[in-house]
Amino acid sequence: MFESGVEKTIILTAIVLWFAHGWYLNERLKHVHDKLDLVLEAFGGLRDYLYEIDPQFNDERESRKAFENDESTFAGMNDMELIRRKMEEGRRTLNTSFVR
Repeated sequence: MFESGVEKTIILTAIVLWFAHGWYLNERLKHVHDKLDLVLEAFGGLRDYLYEIDPQFNDERESRKAFENDESTFAGMNDMELIRRKMEEGRRTLNTSFVR
């Protein structure tokens, strides 16, 4: 198959380099995924922060509070209608994802 030791060495070196390069790229990809997880976690924290203070979600908070406290027989339906109406108008809701 191989006529000389040089050819054998070149082929084996190429194979070793190919595996080493794949390992290196895999390690780099792991670091990218770790950084992406941190960014997405920060966006989750931003969503919680907006939920607590942003006045555009007051109607949704009040509707959900009424649903959880059983203040009305139709509280769940009202909550669903509010969310549906906001989505139809193109407005954000508390559960709207940052990536569409």
